[in-house]
Amino acid sequence: MKRVTNIAEDKMLCHLDRVVGEHKPITADVFLTNYCNNKCPYCTYRRWELDSGSYAMKFEDFVQYAERLRSLGVLGMIFSGGGEPTLCPDFGRITAWMEEQQFHYGINTNFNNLVLFRPDYLKVSLDAWDEDSYESIRGVRKYGRVLDNIRSYVEWKKENSPDTTVGVQCLARSTENVSRFYEANRHLDVDYFSFRPVESTAGKFYGSEGNEGQKVIELIQNLAASDSRVVLNFKWNLLKRREKDCTAQWAQIAMNEHGEVMYCCHKPYQIVGHVMDPDIMEKKAKAGTDMAMCDIPCRMTAPNMFVSQVQCERKDVYFI
Repeated sequence: MKRVTNIAEDKMLCHLDRVVGEHKPITADVFLTNYCNNKCPYCTYRRWELDSGSYAMKFEDFVQYAERLRSLGVLGMIFSGGGEPTLCPDFGRITAWMEEQQFHYGINTNFNNLVLFRPDYLKVSLDAWDEDSYESIRGVRKYGRVLDNIRSYVEWKKENSPDTTVGVQCLARSTENVSRFYEANRHLDVDYFSFRPVESTAGKFYGSEGNEGQKVIELIQNLAASDSRVVLNFKWNLLKRREKDCTAQWAQIAMNEHGEVMYCCHKPYQIVGHVMDPDIMEKKAKAGTDMAMCDIPCRMTAPNMFVSQVQCERKDVYFI
């Protein structure tokens, strides 16, 4: 049965050949820019010192890097990152090339800019319920503009890209912000509303006193019971899960706007090499990381759990 949302914890089941065979990267997280038109205080990349000068990947460089990623085994790209991808001056040329190549891609965006393109999915980080809350959460007053852009895109895609899945995302800090977000935005004609938990170093947020983690989960489940578009992000099941090793690290490759390969998209400060290095996969495989500095919950936790289970040695395997 085909899932209607791209948010799922069991996608590694679709890549068993790579789990038990050659560990080739499945997904590439690609940062097209290192600057943004929002000023979100919770943004992961505000915690690290990135390049001081603004920079966007050029089309010619992107094509070279994309071909290299494809040769490494990458099947799909996510345009996201330390900046807003739609601000890249060559964004239109890049997405057109991806579509001509029939290369699967998705985008995570604040959608302050209306762009018409044909990705596998479009996920809009909205978070707010009015102009004041948008300014408080995302640093600018663009709530109305984003809603207009979503409506315009949905109408356009019905004729031009009907297979594109459109979702709206909310960072669920409390029951109040979940309720207000849903009531204000439920009228949008989107495929799903994703409520994601707060990601914090070593999971500190949900270890703090007074957090509403369990109450938020229950509220989202109640909303989902009456609206099938509401998605309880699988990360909610992993709030207390901390892995010893990133065993599925090979399944993703993260590249910044300069073509540098990061350990993962959550650690832009840890550069392991350049995508064009002949031995980049060897460098990536040898790179270690401080798991105590990892965000919890992390999108890689579920793949890590799956790969660890598959690789676990068992006694008497001949007796089912």
